[in-house]
Amino acid sequence: MAAPSLLRGGLRRLFTGLFGNGWASPPVRALREVVEVTEGNTTTIEGKIIEDAETPTPPNPSGQCPICRWNLKHKYDYVDVLLLSQFIRSDGGMLPRRVTGLCLEEHKKIAVCVQMAHRAGLLPNHRPPLPEGHIPKKPKLNRYLTRWSVRSAKPIWRRGPKWCKKPMPVGHPLLKDNVKYTHKPLYLNH
Repeated sequence: MAAPSLLRGGLRRLFTGLFGNGWASPPVRALREVVEVTEGNTTTIEGKIIEDAETPTPPNPSGQCPICRWNLKHKYDYVDVLLLSQFIRSDGGMLPRRVTGLCLEEHKKIAVCVQMAHRAGLLPNHRPPLPEGHIPKKPKLNRYLTRWSVRSAKPIWRRGPKWCKKPMPVGHPLLKDNVKYTHKPLYLNH
């Protein structure tokens, strides 16, 4: 009983080696340019491989995550939506760390920045799809973290009377080490 299965396995390996992927094939992921050459009555259409332009090397290749490699550790904020959109799904949720390759500290900071950008209305295209027949509310414009507490789901509508106003937390403590371009100290409570 073992001999026919051995024979079948050996024949399968022989034929896949001859006709299958055993032979060398051109690289699959290279860009190709279609070149058409006409000589007399014969037309030859050929795909020539285009050499890739060299990708720039990061300034800190030993960094453990993409943000550390490109020295962007303390240089981004919630308004950098082009940077943030690389780490979120189409419905606005964060991609997991194993997919993005971020270290734990930067993953937390990116998550906070994404939350702040959502609340400020800077990521309007990254919302979950609405159910069929649902009419969306009129969008509120010009929202820039003015009434949202840092770790809440409800906005602060009233700060209180003039003599005992509640401080309004703006920003997040994780982002306190970011580069500041003014000489003023960082105030998290306004």
